Amino acid sequence: QFHNLQELRRSASLATKVFIQRDYSEGTVCQFQTKFPAELDSRIERTLFEDTVKTLNTYYAEAEKIGGQSYLEGCLACATAYIIFLCMETRYEKVLKKISRFIQEQNEKIYAPRGLLITDPIERGMRVVSFNRWRPRNPASITP
Repeated sequence: QFHNLQELRRSASLATKVFIQRDYSEGTVCQFQTKFPAELDSRIERTLFEDTVKTLNTYYAEAEKIGGQSYLEGCLACATAYIIFLCMETRYEKVLKKISRFIQEQNEKIYAPRGLLITDPIERGMRVVSFNRWRPRNPASITP
């Protein structure tokens, strides 16, 4: 099914795109607006959309959280002239991979069957969450 999503992603480049902008109401913390766009009304339920965006916002808050591990990573980076990052993955990178897996799962289970694909915000410079609306060969196959 992963191969099928790759095909959909290629064909989605010709599709209509709906962008969910960053929410700067709480400063520069990475979070996205949860306002439901009217363009998705016929494709997905509001609660599914909101749950996805809220989960993404939670993951990004987790990634940017500063704690003991972040402090230790910073100290090790300074002590090794940042060479440590050649052989070690940061906590932030681990959370970004977790977000990519979450988006992949959401696309497979929820969005692709409804004629939508989410593009990982990292591919858009963390500025937007992009939803690609595409028209399947068989429009009856879309399940709202």
